[in-house]
Amino acid sequence: MGTPKAFIFDLDGTLVDALPDIQANANRALEALGYDLRLSLADTQPHVGGGAHKLASNVLGLPMEHEETMALYHAFADIYEQHPADFGKPFPGVMHVLDTLKAKGIPVSCVTAKPAKARIKVLDLLGLTPYLTLALSPEDGFAKKPAPDMLFECCKAMGVKPSETVMVGDTRFDVEAGFNAGCQAVAFAEHGYQDVPAEYADRVISLPDFTDLLKLIDE
Repeated sequence: MGTPKAFIFDLDGTLVDALPDIQANANRALEALGYDLRLSLADTQPHVGGGAHKLASNVLGLPMEHEETMALYHAFADIYEQHPADFGKPFPGVMHVLDTLKAKGIPVSCVTAKPAKARIKVLDLLGLTPYLTLALSPEDGFAKKPAPDMLFECCKAMGVKPSETVMVGDTRFDVEAGFNAGCQAVAFAEHGYQDVPAEYADRVISLPDFTDLLKLIDE
């Protein structure tokens, strides 16, 4: 494999350990709407990666278009904007990887299912924004992962082809988006919230240590 010319990262579970914030904000939203249900970290983890709308649907066990699902989704998104990073922080090795890529002039972008307003605040508060050529959420007018639309837009902004780019994530949505976009390689962060899908295990680059990603530019 040739040296990649760019990298695209997922956010939650890949760059940032956001699980405690997602749990806290989901519970704030449930409380605000009068539900007795509260989520533990273990309850919350399986719902990360598909976006706030899907999380609301899964938590309530109701269809995506149901009015209660929509109410919880909007409450969660609004509350997340007010509490974007009370607990979250970059995973170990993330800042070293970003610093190294920046020093080598290799562009980086971010594609996430996180609501756009919350994404902007999280990236700003955790000091990640200066590293990124572009960051996108579905609210910016793009189909959710595993659709490749956001990845295509990032490649355009970075001036590279998908076939010159590595997609890095921690969920099935990320892996499939990378393959759907025709990325040069797909890397899977093992510190994330899901296990690598079994059918893709031999097609992805596993990262038991996030800094292993730098081996791709040292080859």
